[in-house]
Order: sequence, then C-alpha cells, then structure tokens
Amino acid sequence: MKGVNVRWKHLKKSQQNPQGGASSARPRSTRRTSSLFDPKAGKGVRVRHEVREGKKVRVSVKTGEVLGGA
Repeated sequence: MKGVNVRWKHLKKSQQNPQGGASSARPRSTRRTSSLFDPKAGKGVRVRHEVREGKKVRVSVKTGEVLGGA
C-alpha cells in the first residue's frame, strides 16, 4: 500500500529552499506497547508492580501470578 503512514513536512521559504512547499518523509518511529505473556491466562496481560519478599516484582493483573522469572 503506497502512501500509507506517510508524514508530510511543510517547509517555509528560505535561501536553501526558495520554493518552500511540502515534502514527504519517512514516518516517525512509534512507541509500541506490549503485554507480558502470562502462561496461566494463556495470553498477554497487564501488570502491576508489588514488593514481595523485599523485591519489586511484576504481577499479572488478571491472575495475580508473579511474571518475569522472579
């Protein structure tokens, strides 16, 4: 699909660019969020942070299981 997710930069007239105008540019990198996989739930889940046994761990919101090999 050509022309999808194209960012346009509008340029002001200047000595380097006397014409001005708009130019297409590569899209900016977008931040992507990802979920941690919870084997008990069988899918990616949201997490919350808790302190257990003196260590800060990631805990599945859905199942309450500690994630991330702690």
